[in-house]
Amino acid sequence: MESPHGGSLGEGGALSPPAESVRMLHEMALRDGKEGEEPDLPDEQLRSNDQLQQDEMLALEAIYGGNLNGFGENSAPRYFQIYVYCEIPDGITVSVELLQAVDDHPNNRFFEKFSVEHLAPISLTCLMPPSYPSHHSPYFTLAVKWLDSVKISSLCGMLDSLWAQQPGHEVVFEWVQWLQSSMLSHLGFDDGIVIRESDSTMDHVDVRVVGEILPVEDVVQQLISYNEEQCQESFLHDFHVCMVCFSEYKGIDFIKLPCLHYFCRNCMETYSRMHVKEGSVMKIVCPDDKCGGFVPPNLLQMLLGEADFERWERLILQRTLDAMADVAYCPRCQTACLEDEDNAQCPKCFFSFCTRCRDRRHIGERCLTAEEKLLSLQEREKARHLNKVDTGPSKLVNELSSIKEILRSCVPCPHCGTGITRVSGCNHMVCRNCGKLFCYGCGKPLTPAHTSEQCSIDYEKRTAKVDLVDTIKELQKKLNVGGYKPHPCPNCHLITYKLGNNNHVFCEGCQVHHCALCRKVVRKSSEHYGPRGCKQHTADLEITQTRSKKNDDSQSESL
Repeated sequence: MESPHGGSLGEGGALSPPAESVRMLHEMALRDGKEGEEPDLPDEQLRSNDQLQQDEMLALEAIYGGNLNGFGENSAPRYFQIYVYCEIPDGITVSVELLQAVDDHPNNRFFEKFSVEHLAPISLTCLMPPSYPSHHSPYFTLAVKWLDSVKISSLCGMLDSLWAQQPGHEVVFEWVQWLQSSMLSHLGFDDGIVIRESDSTMDHVDVRVVGEILPVEDVVQQLISYNEEQCQESFLHDFHVCMVCFSEYKGIDFIKLPCLHYFCRNCMETYSRMHVKEGSVMKIVCPDDKCGGFVPPNLLQMLLGEADFERWERLILQRTLDAMADVAYCPRCQTACLEDEDNAQCPKCFFSFCTRCRDRRHIGERCLTAEEKLLSLQEREKARHLNKVDTGPSKLVNELSSIKEILRSCVPCPHCGTGITRVSGCNHMVCRNCGKLFCYGCGKPLTPAHTSEQCSIDYEKRTAKVDLVDTIKELQKKLNVGGYKPHPCPNCHLITYKLGNNNHVFCEGCQVHHCALCRKVVRKSSEHYGPRGCKQHTADLEITQTRSKKNDDSQSESL
């Protein structure tokens, strides 16, 4: 079983040292013994060294605690492993030298940079011989995952220099202190760590270096992974302030989003449930007002619970379908259907319908407008009333009347077509259906080229056109009351009227002439009217009969 620092647990749960480091230490001790470098000392000196080693081990355990693992405490010689962490209080930049093969430059070099707050520790494994500290330094090995063998060899030489400066004294604490505070400066990494591919065969590599040479990509991945793990560990144990409720909690009570903003669990749960309850699921983003980052579904599932998460899935699917231009809903069963040239067929009830007017499919016929549908239904209501079948206004009539009034006061979103009504504020609008921006004044999408001056001009033109159409409709109502027959324009379907008996009618809406008899657009009146065409002057038969009936009624009343 692996230990947190990479060792293994032996019999009885005791921590055993890394096999490779121990093997190398014993080989170094045996070699020095054979070569006569290990002196024969009297028993009194050996007892003194043993006591000094015990005192040094106690001091190291008190200072470094869990970062020190002692092996074979009651055996001789003593050996232990200590993990040394470099001091980088403000973080450090890591520059990675990579090779990019280009046709002209096969060895083109470039650097990628990233920052880290934590560096993987240095593994220092030591063996204290009986002659330490009086005559011999501890045997040691060094392992650093993010350094190459040449740089680690340089560190080994520096540790030897520290022993040479003060022989006969305990030196392990000095080694650890130097590795913590001065190692980066010694390697020339004051302004940042540089990682590049190295050819260790060209330089001397110390035998006390432990570990294999890794590719640059693996070293970078280890640095990033270790830094993320340590940052998360530090975050969980520190106290933080929630920027929603401004309460202070430990990191374990916070929710950290992919955008790296974090908020307390209570606020995130309340925030998410509120939007799901109100149906505004597209607004479940990072609560930071300058971010708006994405909240992943697996995190929402944890915050919402099973029932609310199912509602969120259903609503987000509906909003997504509503924002798609080629999706329409069946008017009978409300099933989502794919649109094909303004027509669609429901996959559930197989009803074929027009996606524009939501009526049955009518190939070759134009769609009825809301006003025309309303007039048709009102005529049916009148007929039902004349036949003394008074069932009240139908639901469809009321619905069409409501739609007509809504459309009169709303501006359709230029992205998804949803009608938007402004209650107050400026013309800068956000569609609640698709979440995109548009101008309420001109009804166009908001782009960098959009200006308030052009918007005002477009708004005045549109207002003038609406006023003209309203004036024409008001005039048409008066003419209809006077007994004139309406003649819809074949081009824009605006209701027009004849001037006297002249069948050549001019539409004020689209500025096109048309014939009241054949209901066709007239390009040249000299070609359309004549012996072989339509008669230009005729009286409407229905109007003539109506007027004669009115005259008869007035004469009978006078009698």
